[in-house]
Amino acid sequence: MEKTLNNEDKVQIRNIDDLKPHPRNYKTHPEDQIKHICRSIEENGVYRNIVIARDNTILAGHGVVEACRQLNLKTVPVIELPIKSTSTKAIKLLTADNEVSHLGETNERQLSEILKEIMEDGDLLGTGYDEMMLANLAFITRPQDEIKDFDEAAEWLGMPEYQPVGDRLAI
Repeated sequence: MEKTLNNEDKVQIRNIDDLKPHPRNYKTHPEDQIKHICRSIEENGVYRNIVIARDNTILAGHGVVEACRQLNLKTVPVIELPIKSTSTKAIKLLTADNEVSHLGETNERQLSEILKEIMEDGDLLGTGYDEMMLANLAFITRPQDEIKDFDEAAEWLGMPEYQPVGDRLAI
């Protein structure tokens, strides 16, 4: 028999009120991140796995569950693993879900081009970026002969002109 690592056949629909956060989850999801997750769910549905232990404790997807709660969803797709939430395997999965993504490398210039394209067609909510963050990204990913300062980065994005007011910038 061929071994499969695909969990598609294990996806179940569960009542969101039955799910509980893992007591050892050390990662929090600030309100601005939850807003981005909510918009993404509204536009794309739930596409990230919510993984639970057999006692309905969330091992992966805490932020997704929180966003679904804020959207007043009654049910969510989950993958239930046949493990105890207190097991080393469960804690390792929780940690991997929280940490493995930071090992990836980002081509920030390419990311800024993609985000600019998204912004031109609508807004950035749901991407994890806003206009100010994108202007900063554009500024740091381009040589000075291409974009000399933050104002030029804002102009590159089509943002309103920024004019200095004392020690602060104003729109």
